[in-house]
Amino acid sequence: MIPQKVKDHIEEYISQEVYVQIAIIKGKEKVSTETAVDKYFNTNHFRDFSEGKPYFHFIDGLRDKCLGKLKDSPMREKETEDETIKLLQKKLKNLTDNELEDTYWEIETGEFFSGKQIKELEKSCSELIKKLNLSNKNKVGVKKTIMSFCENYEKLCQKKYPEAPLPLEILKSAN
Repeated sequence: MIPQKVKDHIEEYISQEVYVQIAIIKGKEKVSTETAVDKYFNTNHFRDFSEGKPYFHFIDGLRDKCLGKLKDSPMREKETEDETIKLLQKKLKNLTDNELEDTYWEIETGEFFSGKQIKELEKSCSELIKKLNLSNKNKVGVKKTIMSFCENYEKLCQKKYPEAPLPLEILKSAN
């Protein structure tokens, strides 16, 4: 199972990316949020997003941080006060070589992943790609998905930055 901390991190990242792109369109073209979302569908950003590129980028980054690459590292035995390095050293000492080859480190959250969890991420990515497919004439469903990312981002901003303006004003229009 993917750690909740990582799910939240990915959702925040993607929601922010989508939100900012739509806010730029809205501000530049002086259109409604709904029109900005429609225009977003014709951007390279949406094309990349609908092909799963943010997820693939995240997954590739995880694979690049396989602990197996560190099993012969001199850092393994070095004295340090750095808590992150200590945590890595502990993992490197306690896991077998096979376990190290199937353990990946997500730096932003500090979570460790297994190959099985990466497969779970790939499955989530595939499901998102299906939800964002405009070719099967599901524009209403795709728009709902995009709007849910934007709404989630506004909720997050309200918690973290209560005084910050929210250009799409999705939460205001929902009330």
